[in-house]
Amino acid sequence: MISAVLVFTPRGELVVSKFYKGTIKRSIADIFRIQVINSLDVRSPILTLGSTTFHYIRTWNNMWLVTVNRNNTNSARIWEFLYSLKSTIAMYGLDDTDTIKEQFMLIYEMLALMLLEVGIIRDTELSSIVKQMSIPPVNPDLMKQEQMSSTTTSSSSTSSNSNKMKVMGIPNFLNPNKTMNTVTRTLSTSVSPKKRNKNKNEIEMYVNEKINILVAKDGSILKSYVDGTIDLTSHMLSPSQCQFGINDNDSMTLHTMPRGSDTTQTVPTSAARRVILQNYKFHQCVDLEKFENDHIVKFSPPAEGTIELMKYQVTEGINLPFKISPIVTIMNSRTGSQTIGCGVDFRIRLKSLFPTKLSATMVQLKIPVPPGTIECQINSTDGSCKFIPEENVMLWKFNKFQGLTENTLSAFAICSKDITELTLQQWSRPPISLDFELLMFSNSGLMIHYFNVLPSNNPAMPTRTAKWIKYVSKSGAYEIRY
Repeated sequence: MISAVLVFTPRGELVVSKFYKGTIKRSIADIFRIQVINSLDVRSPILTLGSTTFHYIRTWNNMWLVTVNRNNTNSARIWEFLYSLKSTIAMYGLDDTDTIKEQFMLIYEMLALMLLEVGIIRDTELSSIVKQMSIPPVNPDLMKQEQMSSTTTSSSSTSSNSNKMKVMGIPNFLNPNKTMNTVTRTLSTSVSPKKRNKNKNEIEMYVNEKINILVAKDGSILKSYVDGTIDLTSHMLSPSQCQFGINDNDSMTLHTMPRGSDTTQTVPTSAARRVILQNYKFHQCVDLEKFENDHIVKFSPPAEGTIELMKYQVTEGINLPFKISPIVTIMNSRTGSQTIGCGVDFRIRLKSLFPTKLSATMVQLKIPVPPGTIECQINSTDGSCKFIPEENVMLWKFNKFQGLTENTLSAFAICSKDITELTLQQWSRPPISLDFELLMFSNSGLMIHYFNVLPSNNPAMPTRTAKWIKYVSKSGAYEIRY
């Protein structure tokens, strides 16, 4: 029985984790990082510390695949599971850090197919796993190569005892098979668009939030609120009923979670203990009486399609993803001892407040400059910044902004000679605005505690439903005065 499955980047960043027993704490990942990833004396693919045993391998791009156990387990069976997971990950082109972060839900789907909810290995056959996945693999030919390689290895193993490890599918865990690198490179493209599997139930839930905030010159927050929606995309073979619990202020789901409910596998680290919801509305398919009495959202999803299941607003206890600290000073521009005109000096510090394992994308900071600005002398620690004359702004852009990271921008906006210091003093100073998108972060702290699909009365229908929950936070009006 497997107690936990962990996936680390080559540098030791935990990107996927699934725990199957309550006795395992998440701090176990830090222990593995210290004892194995950061250690220079790694000699064995098995590490035992007290009653805890780690089995681990490396993918072809040096990702770490790890299982954690606290009982007497069959190591050969665990190796079979790990290398089957490794091959499946490669078939879907998820063998690098960025792709895994973007398509992490596919790995959770693989784990759901390969392991039971109690951590018992259920299926390691590649053809069976791929057939049940919600989308086809990027390179299905890899499955044939894996099967041919397994057959060749098994036949050659009878000639020498040194090949016994290959029979179990255990190659050198520190030096992955170099012959497969060419195959891995062909899988570096993004996962193809999802194709509907007509023999499978599937529900996707998206918690979409937009944060709106206005910060005064002294750093105090003048207004802040989050507009959120819970959107649902369903592909059901027969009518079903679903229910989930949220951590709203009046909810009792923390104490009365229904028996047999499936807890969510990916919970934002920004999730709050209690969230005060305001102005919330539900789709007509929701049982309002059930929510009023038990604070459980019970509904009958459409067989096929997308709906806005819930709409809400939160004004208290908001998690800020970024902190912007601007210092703007009006001064004269000089070349040596000669004054060439007035200008504005900008010193801006942009700091991310979300965890390091997350990264925001499409980050853009719009910094207004005075009318009549003819040039901007710009220097930044990271990202790219340019002056856009037609909009009178400097645009500071980041393709990716890592969590708990700070970057600074220093710039001087040179104005035309007919702009005086008095004119600049009367400049209205429009606020600085920020745009971003951040996955698996909740601005409001809202969390889906569990998401359960109730059993169907039709015995001919599949009993298993693939369920996915994704948190998406974006900027609304994110403005800072200076």
